[in-house]
Amino acid sequence: MPGKSRSPVLHLVVCGTEPAAELTPFIAACQELSWEVHIVTTPDAVDVIDRDALTALTDHPIREDEQAEALHPLPPAEAYAVAPASFDLVNKWAYGLNDNLALRLLNEATAVGLPVVAVPVPDPTLAQHPAFLENLERLRHWGVIVTRLADPEVDDPAPWHAAAQVISAWTRFARVPAQPTAHRTPLTEPLRRGVDDLAMQSG
Repeated sequence: MPGKSRSPVLHLVVCGTEPAAELTPFIAACQELSWEVHIVTTPDAVDVIDRDALTALTDHPIREDEQAEALHPLPPAEAYAVAPASFDLVNKWAYGLNDNLALRLLNEATAVGLPVVAVPVPDPTLAQHPAFLENLERLRHWGVIVTRLADPEVDDPAPWHAAAQVISAWTRFARVPAQPTAHRTPLTEPLRRGVDDLAMQSG
């Protein structure tokens, strides 16, 4: 008799950049798609996020360093999301730097070819920096799905919706069968329309 299936695991890397307001509905969208979300923050995100609220939402502790990960080991991931992805993280990731837990996990995911989607949210003054744009292309060349840039100074949920649609498409191909979970937070209407549209296009 086969063992009980579980929801696929998404490791969500969170950087210390805006728009933090989009993070909660994005997580809720992933959960409604039956993904179990585990958050890993970069060092600059620790004082920016609402740890208690995100811990309650995901039912998992926030990981921020190697010590925290050792205390609460992460389950293996079927996929990764980097949202928001900062200027610094994109540049370090594209060159394989490994100076924090989030980067180590992303480098390992990239090395073994796990699915990764990123929502880049650079400071507007740095958004057109040649190195940053080149590094986004470098990540795309490696197979990372990169949405268009989100402006941290403007309410711009479209790139987050696009990332949720990508994760929706991955759900049916996740190695671990996904199971619906009744207590998840409902999708907002714009995210629901985006997910439903993708489902019809892929159907």
